[in-house]
Amino acid sequence: MVKKRNLMTRMAVSAFLIALGSMIAGGQIFADAGDKTPEKGTFIVADQAVLKERLGEGYEAVLDACRVLVEGKDKRILDPGKAYQKQFGKPLGIERYPSEEATEKARWLRDWLSRRVRQGSTIVLLGDEKSVPTWQVDLATLRLTTDSLYCDLNADGVPETAVSRILGTADVMVRQLEGKKGYGSKAAILCSEDTRIHLETRAFAKRLSQLGYDVAIRGVRDDETLSSSHFIIHFGHGEPSTISNRFGESFVAASAIPTLPHSPIVFVDGCGTLPVGSPLLHSFLKQGALGYVGSTATVQGMTPARFTNELVEHFLRIHAEQPRSSIPVVLTAARAAYIQGHPSLSDKLRQVAATGKILAFGDEDEFTHVLTAAEWVYYGDPRAVLPKIGSPKEMSRQAFSLAKSIHLNGTNRSWQTSFETKPNDGQATLALYAEVPVSDRDCFSISVRQNDNEISLIDSLHDTVYQRIGRDCRGGYVCGDTYRARFLLPLSDGQGQQRLEVRLVRGISAVLTRGTEVDVWPPDFEKKIGLRQVARTGGPTSIRTPTRREPTSVVGVAKLRSTGVPGFLALDISSMFNRPHSSVLVGGGDNASFMTWFSEDKVSASGVPFLVKRTGNDVLVSKNNTQNVYQIKGIEASARALHFLIWGYMNPRDSARLQITFSNGSSQECELPLSEWTQAVPPIAFDFENTIPNFKHAAVAYQVVKIADCEKKIVSIMSTSGTYGLVAITLEED
Repeated sequence: MVKKRNLMTRMAVSAFLIALGSMIAGGQIFADAGDKTPEKGTFIVADQAVLKERLGEGYEAVLDACRVLVEGKDKRILDPGKAYQKQFGKPLGIERYPSEEATEKARWLRDWLSRRVRQGSTIVLLGDEKSVPTWQVDLATLRLTTDSLYCDLNADGVPETAVSRILGTADVMVRQLEGKKGYGSKAAILCSEDTRIHLETRAFAKRLSQLGYDVAIRGVRDDETLSSSHFIIHFGHGEPSTISNRFGESFVAASAIPTLPHSPIVFVDGCGTLPVGSPLLHSFLKQGALGYVGSTATVQGMTPARFTNELVEHFLRIHAEQPRSSIPVVLTAARAAYIQGHPSLSDKLRQVAATGKILAFGDEDEFTHVLTAAEWVYYGDPRAVLPKIGSPKEMSRQAFSLAKSIHLNGTNRSWQTSFETKPNDGQATLALYAEVPVSDRDCFSISVRQNDNEISLIDSLHDTVYQRIGRDCRGGYVCGDTYRARFLLPLSDGQGQQRLEVRLVRGISAVLTRGTEVDVWPPDFEKKIGLRQVARTGGPTSIRTPTRREPTSVVGVAKLRSTGVPGFLALDISSMFNRPHSSVLVGGGDNASFMTWFSEDKVSASGVPFLVKRTGNDVLVSKNNTQNVYQIKGIEASARALHFLIWGYMNPRDSARLQITFSNGSSQECELPLSEWTQAVPPIAFDFENTIPNFKHAAVAYQVVKIADCEKKIVSIMSTSGTYGLVAITLEED
């Protein structure tokens, strides 16, 4: 197939060169034929004058590659810049972002294209966002840019046209326009969460292994694996210049992306890696990547993978149904299915396309649906596919697989089966796939029992709203009139025959579908992929010698301040505070600062006084919503206890780990239990009324650490893990 494609490409290039041999170098080939009956196919859209100026000598090579891509149909190479200049007397391009006119120009361009391009085509935007504008969107307080609205040519709120943007130097553009020359069998998944109990990572890993790929799963940086991969998938945290795991450790930074000789396609499921001018995108393309799927905005609310799991599930489902479709086509179809599954979402997207903003939302779900549908975009090779390479590869041992659907209803509410675990097996995990009517998704409960012991009770009211990652992982997506629930549940250890029962406890009916299976993973899985497991220390006062130093992202010197209460001193760490608590967008008062929640700078919890900061930055939080890693130095005081005001986020599955170092070099390690602050799980020090319906609480918790040797002077406090915000610390003197 590859040889045949290369031969056809060479023949096409020769034909074009002969046909165009008499053209003057740099001559006008871009079309502006006015309003004609739209055609279907691949269309290239660029401002020719700007492109020629920026590419210089490389301009002709880019045009040659464009002609091959559109199969010699020059009328499919469109120059809206010329038309815009003629109509308005000013350039189509945008000098800088943010820009008030970006959305207006992007909307004009979409309408202009709708009269020339038929729905179902592929549009290739040639040039960066300054030469071919992108939408600038304001969603409440969040601002993002997106090309996704170009997919909706008929302006009905549902995308039907694939869109890709190609940018970079002339050489980089030509490489993207020429596309992949062949597809190899190596894929890398950079996982922030344990693949065994993470819906998106597991789904992608399974799909790739079914297509015959050797899937390398990595929880830490591995440049060698990246360089050898043909597909790179990331699930974790991101920003414009880096992608990282949940501990804040970089998988790769824009300044250090290794050479990618196999021209990989890159999927990045991480916050905000694609704003205008993204260093990460440009570096990936420069180093050899041919395609990049990612999001332009930051996930709000500190909740992991809000609704993106739905989009990934649709993407993989549609790919299974249309395996030969290009990645941008599959992405467009996935977004369309996502939008069609949620009433009123298309109306909101029409509003965004028309005005570039939505100033207020009814609830958090509505906001997140619009964000998810709008923020995902594709850059690079518009013809790239995710092909079948060979026979399926075994990623884990399958101890059980459901061969046909099982109906649970009023007559038959229980299903039982068995599987076998063997000596030296690793973790056994149940993947439970269930379908219920959308109308019933909020009124069913399923009990999962192993060897007559209940290991999980799945309550639809809490477990089918969005992907939730804890000791297990739960979520699902809407497909037509059906809700497809997904649950990954670790099973208990044990050897031999294991009995499994799934019982419909509440609800009318549910269907267990294919995909329900028991995976048994290798016993050395964590070590093999470099996945860090947060160790338990056995209690808040345990003392041991640290075996590993964690990276410290924030370092500051504390000042001891009087609280006005004898025996208690406040650690003033306000200079280390890096975010206002309002940045989590969970509401409360004017959603501005602790000034609206606390009436005074000094508050009390369980009789312990705390000094809180009520203006500006008032908490210490990881800058990218990963592990909060910091070190407070210069304390030089002895204490019998340390008291904390904190709030956990992202439904924290692990405690915050602290290392307290003393002046003689010894240290004490301890843990602070964490819980999601919007759920008001005790011990609560303060619970403020929230203004966002889905989050009824904004709770700050109180925790205390007893110092095992109160004679020693404390010199530093280091946080090595935990998704939480630090509000205040008080030292209790001996």
